[in-house]
Amino acid sequence: MYEQQWQPYTPVSSTPPPSPPPASWSFEGAALQQTSEWPRPGSGWVSHQEHAAIAVTLRYSPLTLLLGLFTPVLAVDGQPVAAGWKRPIVVPVVPGRHHLHVHVPYLIPRRIGKADLDVAVLPGQTAALEYRAPTIAWMRGALGGPPQKYPGTVATIVLLVFTMLMAFCAVGNAIVAASAETRSVPAWAPTPGRTIPSLPPVSSSSSSSSSSGGPALPSFAAADETSAVRFEGWPFGFRTPAGWDCVDAKVEVDDAEAFICSGSGGDERVGVMLRSCAPPCDEASTARMTKDWFTAVPERVDDSTHFLESEEGDRYQLELDHFFGGPKWQVGVVGTAPAESRDAVRKVADDILRQAS
Repeated sequence: MYEQQWQPYTPVSSTPPPSPPPASWSFEGAALQQTSEWPRPGSGWVSHQEHAAIAVTLRYSPLTLLLGLFTPVLAVDGQPVAAGWKRPIVVPVVPGRHHLHVHVPYLIPRRIGKADLDVAVLPGQTAALEYRAPTIAWMRGALGGPPQKYPGTVATIVLLVFTMLMAFCAVGNAIVAASAETRSVPAWAPTPGRTIPSLPPVSSSSSSSSSSGGPALPSFAAADETSAVRFEGWPFGFRTPAGWDCVDAKVEVDDAEAFICSGSGGDERVGVMLRSCAPPCDEASTARMTKDWFTAVPERVDDSTHFLESEEGDRYQLELDHFFGGPKWQVGVVGTAPAESRDAVRKVADDILRQAS
């Protein structure tokens, strides 16, 4: 007997099955770019009536151009979304509340500009948001409705201005130092016809007293290479051996201005001091000023000049003072050098005495 085969009835519908949902897109100029998979809620596809989206634009400040080398990280509900700078990133979502997270991978620290935001999206709505990275690495980013502000901009501008001012001051100081005038003046010769005190002969003993028979203080010869020195406000100048340099110094006498001049090695040094003698500047005043200057009782050369020298071991020392200009000024000299090169400081002392007489 014929046996009929039964099949389940399938109703025929004229409506085609729904096509797979499209991928999500972002707009960059006139081009379209796929950014993520179509969102999958708990089950089934989202109907046309339930379409919604979040559009996020990520930006960095012109003050932090280095951030353009790093790709920002965007996550919606914990799911990463391909992102980039300065273009809207459109992420289709189901209507409802969603959590957004943004940060920028960096060197130190590893993540900067962290920002989190919960946003509610209605059916058919596209929520427009903007993220702005901070200008200081340890600050959080700004995420919300546009326009946002770059966190840390004011502090960054202040820091940049301060750095530029410091750099400007450093360059200015270098220029001033390079163009500063030296204390030296063109070479000049002593004025002839001056009355020069006759100093006692140079002693070869270690005592401060002078002995007869020795040579007088030597003078610079015409063949000697010298440098002329004149200090601002001083009524005279003098010569030193070529290559010597003079710097400010302090002395333990009242109202005095002093300098130390020395050669490159520093073994030969001459200190020179100048101070005024207050009126009436009588003999008692000059005697007191002379006593203040010398380390021991000097030898009186004349009414205005005193001299002291000593030699201990291989070191030679010379001390001298002289009143001039009425008398109005006291000039004091102290020189020290190895015994074999003592003529260098003696010549300087002689030149100071000549020019101040």
